[in-house]
Amino acid sequence: MIPVSIDYEKCTGCSLCVQMSPRCFSMTGDKVTLLVDEASCVLCGHCVAVCPSEALTHHVMDMGNFLDVSDRPLMDTDDFIQLIRERRSHRAFVDKKIPREHLKKLIDAVRYAPTGHNDQTVEIILVENPERRKKLSNLAVDFMAGGLKKEEKKLDKMKSSGEGTPAQMAELEGWVGFLRMFVEARGAGFDPVFYEASAVAIFHSPMTSVTPKDNCVIASTTMGLLARTLGLETTYIALFEAAAKGYKPLRDELGLPEGHEVLSVIILGYPRVRYLRTVDRKPIKTRWE
Repeated sequence: MIPVSIDYEKCTGCSLCVQMSPRCFSMTGDKVTLLVDEASCVLCGHCVAVCPSEALTHHVMDMGNFLDVSDRPLMDTDDFIQLIRERRSHRAFVDKKIPREHLKKLIDAVRYAPTGHNDQTVEIILVENPERRKKLSNLAVDFMAGGLKKEEKKLDKMKSSGEGTPAQMAELEGWVGFLRMFVEARGAGFDPVFYEASAVAIFHSPMTSVTPKDNCVIASTTMGLLARTLGLETTYIALFEAAAKGYKPLRDELGLPEGHEVLSVIILGYPRVRYLRTVDRKPIKTRWE
């Protein structure tokens, strides 16, 4: 099946589709010629989006979802910078359910985030159920508890044998203390993984994608920034990502498709704390060439 067709009564021969997608179109004289087939089309939609005379029809993509682009600026540059600067990592949330329509809006927007080679292979597990959230959190802490026992033994051996430099011992002691903090927090009845957030978004992808990690991080960042416009705040939970990779009981509980990995995780909720100022950050080291 050829995924794209040209209405030559509308086509003006402007060649914009050729310029944007030279693998899929060419010019024969003053006429646009189709080269595209199922193998060459990556469903980017650029040909339809750029055509000024609406002469192209894509037979795989939803033509009703190609919306006209406004000429007006969508947002003032400084306003967008302020949106980015005011974003903080929140770990204290009010006990308030996020409306399902807001979560659906976030998920729908994420599908427009860029992916390498336009693979569009990012998938999301959206956890709303508090009991489900607690179970996944406990499994992640179980993983850390197992790691704590191993690291404590390693530290004891290092101390008794005198092996290792002071720097190595200090680093290991710091790691043991970090893991112990999670285990003790759970023992005190606190959720040290998801912080009892209203929702958890777990982004996963097949590792056969061209850029699976990048795709998931871009998707989660898109969701996190957009969530701010709905009064929500977020935080990345990298430890859950590590636990999902390294702990079979958690992997089994997640039920990921074959070949998929968890590559980004964020929690979402209505913030309990309102920050009054933006914060300083180190300038980006840049080499101009």
